[in-house]
Amino acid sequence: MPMNFPADMDDGEIAMAGNHHHLIDIAPLDASTGAATGTTDAATVPVAVGGGGNEKKWLRKLTSATVNTAVLRDLISRTPMLWYLGQQSGTIFRPCARREPVEALHAVRAVAIGPFHRGDRGLPFPEDVKLPFMRYLQDQYGLDVDDYVAVLCLERDRLRGEFAGGDGGDAAAAGILDDEDRFLEMLLLDSCFLLVVSMMLSRTGTGDDADSVARAASINRDYFILHMAVAQHADDIKLDMLVLENQVPLAAVKLLAASCPGLKLRHSLEELVLGCFDDICPKRARRGGESPAAGGEFHHVLHLFHWSRVPRDKYCVLSTPRKLLKIKKESERLFPCAMELRRSAVWFRQVSPSTGCGDLDMRFWRHPASPVAVMSVPCFHVHEYTAAVLHNLVAFEKHFYWAHGACVTAHVARVEGLVRCSQDAAMLRKRGVLASTRRTDAELVALFRELGEETVGARLPNEYGEMLDAVARHRARRVSCWCGGFVLHFFPSPWVAVSLAAAVALIFVPAMLQTVYTMLGYFKSS
Repeated sequence: MPMNFPADMDDGEIAMAGNHHHLIDIAPLDASTGAATGTTDAATVPVAVGGGGNEKKWLRKLTSATVNTAVLRDLISRTPMLWYLGQQSGTIFRPCARREPVEALHAVRAVAIGPFHRGDRGLPFPEDVKLPFMRYLQDQYGLDVDDYVAVLCLERDRLRGEFAGGDGGDAAAAGILDDEDRFLEMLLLDSCFLLVVSMMLSRTGTGDDADSVARAASINRDYFILHMAVAQHADDIKLDMLVLENQVPLAAVKLLAASCPGLKLRHSLEELVLGCFDDICPKRARRGGESPAAGGEFHHVLHLFHWSRVPRDKYCVLSTPRKLLKIKKESERLFPCAMELRRSAVWFRQVSPSTGCGDLDMRFWRHPASPVAVMSVPCFHVHEYTAAVLHNLVAFEKHFYWAHGACVTAHVARVEGLVRCSQDAAMLRKRGVLASTRRTDAELVALFRELGEETVGARLPNEYGEMLDAVARHRARRVSCWCGGFVLHFFPSPWVAVSLAAAVALIFVPAMLQTVYTMLGYFKSS
């Protein structure tokens, strides 16, 4: 719907009328003029009419920078693919689920990091417990707190820009972010806690190459107390570090490490932090020897964790995949379940961990001359914490798919389609595609159904559309359906094939042996 402005409105009124419900600008605004940087407001330039010196108001509006900004902002609000420009300006925020509030998306178990859970009660590591971690860095690594806070003051605006808060629902968080002293105190304590905990829990390096906090430090009473307290809640702390709203900028932690002259890390800070999550699924994907330091700037720990789990140069989202644009019915966008694929002669094969593709990369392969297709799926281990980790990874991709891809979202959408009922889960367990020791088949179905609801309407990468199209073309082949139905009907389990092979052997092998001995006797007699 076009925007119509009354003729007597000036540029400022037009801008306010068109922009009151938007949050950010497409281009940075000049503080003095309010115009977008690099533009010229034609309202200050008179346009002569036939030499009389009168201004053409319609031409002023056409060339006005403020009108242009208003129109662009309105265009953002009406363009679904640009929605992220008008909602979140930071990378650390409290995400919203499509349904009722998802506990796994917001739960903090041990420690509040950042402003959004500062007032939570009953946590094992409240704010005052973080003080010994700062003192530890002072005593063992020569941290100069005054110098570090001075550096934080210089970077305050940049670090503050990483947080998207201040709405009516987060008044406490807004109070911390707007108060300079409280904001700097939060960064100081949380950065000290994250750095010391990373050195305690990281598995980066071995032996003399390890960046262990115990290797270079003297084991005194204070260290022993801190280490035992962290070890007792290690699993909960690591999960809290992967909650999207429970973050501080990783740049603040890097500045802290640089402010400790006695801290000599043999690996980058990013590698040190990633070493804390070596036992967390999904497992790390090998990225061709690429180090985290070469991966660009990471906003926070969850961003770094996401980067380490997705394959390199895949699952990017630049636009809506053409394959998905061709699909008219919503039901055709759903991934077929495992039993349906089995009836179409699709065999599931577990990908070896040695391939280095990680736990989130599925592949579909078929030969035009063969009625059988193969779907290669890494074994996905489902633990008690899996829902929390996947919810936060999907929430991160939902807001930043345009920059970091949608690998986790695509994988969740695929698995949610594969696991529609208990029979699907049981069959995938037997094939080594799914693994869980504490969840039943029905609980696995409920888990992925809940996760799948968060992928509805999300941008999906080209790889998802291409696999969906390849699977649909394979299922449309009659020979594949006949082959799959034959195998499913006559060979429902491997034991049927083994029994049939044994029966054939018992019938034909003695007959063949008798024939051979008869022929040998005939040749000997002749």
